[in-house]
Amino acid sequence: MNGQQFPIPNPRGDGGRLFVEHAGGGAGWPDGLSWVIFAVLIALLLLAIVSLALSAYWRTNGGPSACALGELNLRYARGEVERDEYLQRRADLGGPAAPMEETTATTRARRPRTQPT
Repeated sequence: MNGQQFPIPNPRGDGGRLFVEHAGGGAGWPDGLSWVIFAVLIALLLLAIVSLALSAYWRTNGGPSACALGELNLRYARGEVERDEYLQRRADLGGPAAPMEETTATTRARRPRTQPT
């Protein structure tokens, strides 16, 4: 060929412009809607970052129930709370369950062993 470009037929008749070259006004700057969309996306990104940071903080520090459990432990150590109430509140706050032998309120009377004769 002789290097001449072949024209591409355009059925719409808009002079061959099939794609938008830039958004906004004629000076090349984005219009108002583009700035609003950009601001909303930045706000969502910041919200996601803050929520992830708070989630990581609460996971590492045990959450709000850890403070309540600490206060309950201090009150039990000072004698302000009875044992049954302490165990019930600790279970309500999601603390570790008490071992089975600690939760039994009744104690068995031991029989004296008899010596075989």
